[in-house]
Amino acid sequence: MENTSALQDNNDLKKNWSDVQNKLKEIYGLDVFKSWIQNVEAKEVKLNSLTLIVKTRFIRDWIVSHYADKILDFFQKLDSSVTRIQFEIHESFYVDKKISTNVVDFETGTQVIDNKDSSYASNRIDHRLTFSNYVVGESNQLVFSAAKRVSESLGHYNPLFIYGSVGLGKTHILNAIGNELKKTDKKIIYLSAERFMYQFVKSIKNKDTQKFKDVFRNADVLILDDIQFISGKEVTQEEFFYTFNSLVENQSQVIVSCDRSPNDLDRIQDRIKSRLSGGLVVDIQPPDIALRLQILKNRCKTEETYFGKEVLISDEILSFIANEFKSSIRDMLGVLNRIIASSRIQNKVPTLQDARLILKDLLSNMQSVVTVEDIQKLVVHYYNLPMTDFLSSRRSRHIARPRQVAMYLAKKLTTKSLPEIGRKFTGRDHTTVIHAIKKIEELMNADKKFEYEVQDISNKILKNN
Repeated sequence: MENTSALQDNNDLKKNWSDVQNKLKEIYGLDVFKSWIQNVEAKEVKLNSLTLIVKTRFIRDWIVSHYADKILDFFQKLDSSVTRIQFEIHESFYVDKKISTNVVDFETGTQVIDNKDSSYASNRIDHRLTFSNYVVGESNQLVFSAAKRVSESLGHYNPLFIYGSVGLGKTHILNAIGNELKKTDKKIIYLSAERFMYQFVKSIKNKDTQKFKDVFRNADVLILDDIQFISGKEVTQEEFFYTFNSLVENQSQVIVSCDRSPNDLDRIQDRIKSRLSGGLVVDIQPPDIALRLQILKNRCKTEETYFGKEVLISDEILSFIANEFKSSIRDMLGVLNRIIASSRIQNKVPTLQDARLILKDLLSNMQSVVTVEDIQKLVVHYYNLPMTDFLSSRRSRHIARPRQVAMYLAKKLTTKSLPEIGRKFTGRDHTTVIHAIKKIEELMNADKKFEYEVQDISNKILKNN
């Protein structure tokens, strides 16, 4: 009977996801559907969360940025129990499923098999991201040299703290270090700070914190991505502090990435900032035009290698992309991917005019550049709030509502992804941003006076830009 129920649930999930995919195809068109939605699989609905399986981090980030709110909205109409979306990254078509590694599974504390069917896909080191395909220029030379030195001589810089804006290659360099260290006999743990927090909370719920501590504190190398996500999480910070101290005392290597320098971290304990500043702190600067162009050319070669198809994108188009899309490498590569996908779907070599048409929505958004910081400042001024209260964890309505308005406008007036918007609000999760957007939309539909208020703020922001 239980098996029959499980089978029925699985069939319902498949049907619901198929209905959502068809809705998305109607709204966004066949090109977008084939490029981003068609190959996404629904794994399960568990604890009010829909888990989707995608092939790469890039696809996950693009979907979260552009389609996640619509996916959640459509799916909730079919299954009202779902309140959030999460992603698993399975790149099994790139990976030999039987290669044993020295990467530690932080659930069991044992050596893992490097395959994407493992229960913790997020601790996988991406074998494609290596030093050999990391394009080096003046803006990232210091980071590259420091990362190479650490991978050759553990403890030389401890901790190694790498920071820079979103999409400049921090995750690539961390994976490159991990891939070098996989050639040694060292125990490696690689994960995001968000996953560190998740595992710690899970160990508390399971009354198994000692096992958590044993696994992490016995590692030879801890590589932690996006440390800013523990901002405001006091209990997690406490555990990280003691884990960090234990690792350094045992002469284990700690490598951390962040979107800002240690001293600029908000709602992080001073003693943690001090520890993170105690080794080598290096930043990645935005790339110049020459480096951006080289990165684009390398990506074209990578596409050809993986998919066995020639990429016929002219130097004129590559120069156009490199000059127009300067905000982040990730965004720039996303633009290139869109042009490549379109050219393959239409089976033609694109001209510069074709490229402009493909990117017309992005180009129109760039005409008037509004930043999240611009929105925050104006909203704070409009509601007469201190910025410290606005960015704090306080949830009283007179503070929370303006914060939600700012998140709503950040999604409407900028090209930032939901996770990027969340990070601008002292490391809040993308699901918090989704909730804020839906809440403001509901209030605007129910209250014309409030709708006018939000529109007034929006007009003032656009006028100032």
